[in-house]
Amino acid sequence: MDQLIARVKGMAMSPAQEWQAIAREPIDLTAVFTRYVMILAAIPAIAGFLVTMWFGFFGAFAAMIVGYILTLVGVFVNAKIVEILAPKFGGPQDADAALKLAAFSPTVAWVAGGLIIVPILGALIALAAAFYALYTLYLGVPIVMRVPQEKALTFTLAVIGVAIVVNIAVRLFTGILI
Repeated sequence: MDQLIARVKGMAMSPAQEWQAIAREPIDLTAVFTRYVMILAAIPAIAGFLVTMWFGFFGAFAAMIVGYILTLVGVFVNAKIVEILAPKFGGPQDADAALKLAAFSPTVAWVAGGLIIVPILGALIALAAAFYALYTLYLGVPIVMRVPQEKALTFTLAVIGVAIVVNIAVRLFTGILI
């Protein structure tokens, strides 16, 4: 738990330095998911459940579970997007580095997502944290994915754009099924 807290603090307070540490570390898929992603992704899922359960417990519970699972799958999808796009921007096609970027860049957004239980102000803080998470993604691109600095912004925007399109498609598809 101490490692998790230290990583969250690093991503929030000094993301460039934290990315340097992340880039040097080996990554284990199971460990990063069970000890980091699954824990932090649960924060906004639970907060969303608490906010929406007043409109119906079972609907809110189902939305929480589906949203949580989609978030976990989204980390894999985003990692694959990063891995595929990196060579087009001068970086290597590195699955481990892509997973690092996808798993750690949303850190601040996940933690701040718990604040949505506070009306209006919490949602605004969570939104600001989501934009900060995009900034941490940008900071991590040249460090972790080794994309040249002059192409880092374009790469980041491409990753965000493709991820948005994929996210919309998945949400539309699951909206049809649920």
